Amino acid sequence: MKKIILMSAMLLMTVVSFGRSHVSENAKVVSDTIYYAANMQSVNNSRQAAYYRLLKTQGTGLTKEDVFQDYYMNGKLRAEGGYNFVDLSNDKNTVLNGEVTTYYPNGKEKLHGTYVNGKRNGYFTLQLRDGGVAVVAYKNGKSAYDYFMVTMPDGSQQKRPLNEIKSLLQ
Repeated sequence: MKKIILMSAMLLMTVVSFGRSHVSENAKVVSDTIYYAANMQSVNNSRQAAYYRLLKTQGTGLTKEDVFQDYYMNGKLRAEGGYNFVDLSNDKNTVLNGEVTTYYPNGKEKLHGTYVNGKRNGYFTLQLRDGGVAVVAYKNGKSAYDYFMVTMPDGSQQKRPLNEIKSLLQ
């Protein structure tokens, strides 16, 4: 039964990924550009940086939210989503909140999921380079199962041990 529910969720997440909300074009920049090195430490200028971040707000009143957009140094979108706290000196300490999407350097979606106060929560989808889709279920920052599911481009599915997910995130 769990497998059927997980497979259904994977299919739904793949379909839903095309209609996701992203940071609005009308979001207002609220701080200077932040530059980070590949090790996620803050650097002083773009020559030393692997990526840069823009902090923004979108919405008004009760719907106002803090959002970010990260860019590769070539200007392509690297990540976007919500946050509660951004550590200006060490991005590893940043606390994400809400929907977050990351992208490969070619612009295609890489990872999408929801954070609650810095912890992964719900289903995270990872678009694999070979066209497959991996889905990991999280609850309160930890994987809900000791495995994750992969749907291959031909529609076949594989159940894989959780320790393999880090290699796919590279």
